[in-house]
Amino acid sequence: MAEQSTANPTTEPGQARRVWVSSFIGGAIEFYDFSIYSTAASLVFAGLFFSGLPPALGLVASFGTLAAGYAARPIGGIIFGHFGDKIGRKKTLIITIVVMGVATFLVGLLPTTEMVGPAAAMMLIALRLIQGLAVGGEWGGGVVLTSEHAPKGRRALMGTATTTGSAAGLLLGFAAFAIVIPATGDNFMTWGWRIPFLVTIVLFILAIYMRLRVKESGTMVKRRAEILEAEAAGQKFENPFVSVMRTNWRWVIIGALIFTGPFLIQNLMLTFWVAYSVGTSGVPQGSIINVGMMALAACLVLLPVAAIIADKYGRRKVILWGIGLQVINSILVVPMLSSGSFAMLTASYVLTFSIHAFILGPLTAVYVELFPTKNRYTGVSVTYQLASLLGGGLGPLVAQSLFASGVNVWPIALGVTFLCVVAFLATLLVRRKDDVDLHDIAEEGGRVVDAVRVPRGVSNA
Repeated sequence: MAEQSTANPTTEPGQARRVWVSSFIGGAIEFYDFSIYSTAASLVFAGLFFSGLPPALGLVASFGTLAAGYAARPIGGIIFGHFGDKIGRKKTLIITIVVMGVATFLVGLLPTTEMVGPAAAMMLIALRLIQGLAVGGEWGGGVVLTSEHAPKGRRALMGTATTTGSAAGLLLGFAAFAIVIPATGDNFMTWGWRIPFLVTIVLFILAIYMRLRVKESGTMVKRRAEILEAEAAGQKFENPFVSVMRTNWRWVIIGALIFTGPFLIQNLMLTFWVAYSVGTSGVPQGSIINVGMMALAACLVLLPVAAIIADKYGRRKVILWGIGLQVINSILVVPMLSSGSFAMLTASYVLTFSIHAFILGPLTAVYVELFPTKNRYTGVSVTYQLASLLGGGLGPLVAQSLFASGVNVWPIALGVTFLCVVAFLATLLVRRKDDVDLHDIAEEGGRVVDAVRVPRGVSNA
């Protein structure tokens, strides 16, 4: 039976734009949370929640709470991926944004160790785990929803909704601390640090409003109808995670390896190198925050540029160039950040995040093209969050632990270089799928066909 495409050509005017904005805000909240949490973990949490430990170990414990949130993310990807692949992307994304927003807001209300003792650290860890679960379902769901709404020839560009939102969220998080640190002065360590967490409520309300206005993708509407039809016939719904592990586990591993190294260098710049620059190189807190803002602004501008190039010339080519440059840059980071020169510090941050844009921009399209509709939400979520756990959660923790034990920064930088080389090799294994229609559940002779190929130029949605 010929495929009846219900996806993008029939999308009502303005709906794709609403979906893009909705996913942009969701990505902004997710990474605003990461930005303010990682900044607070680098500058504040060790003294407020782990004050009984020596400063170096307190910082390790602080980064440990950051890692705990990342450890929860793949679990969140499995949980929310299940519902995203069964009941729909939109409904699941409303739940993730509510949980994530509330948890972030509550971090700003936490008592410190001085107030309630060790219970303060336990509450911080608990909220971080809840954040991690919600974030585990947010990124993948946002990427899938926007990609399934994408007009033909614009899949990578539509996918940048979440990643551009991520860059904007990181930038907004740095901006929040850039304002709060000088504005609150001596009160920063007592109550000033709470302000960036509490203002999350504004983004949260805006995100809920936009999520309620978008429609489910045509691809998922058809998939949902088939699920209901199958259940009415007595067939059991196959768990999407089981499906991914049974048929797509190789792509989960390959996809995670593609981004672990690039994710690590980005997150070290936002955590470990921030603490190193302030504590070892003597860079003022406000200065490192301002440098981070400039770097993130560059990334924000270049993300859609990278996506447009990827839609025209191929995602894999752009990612390979980006990772290749990051391999070189991962070695240059050490002398540039250790030079004591503010100009070199700025150049290193801007260069790192500019290169990162050319990896992250096409990545969403690559990820959604790895998995069929029946388990795409789960597959994309688990793959990305596995990379985030290794590169974003464990990476800064391991780096700070090594540094605290007396290891200098060169082995840390070389470890990043190695993972970026692995990322380059993993990207070579990805097949080009620019001509794959994401509406990939078609009946041919009674057989389900995943990733149906259509002639180039007919539908690149």
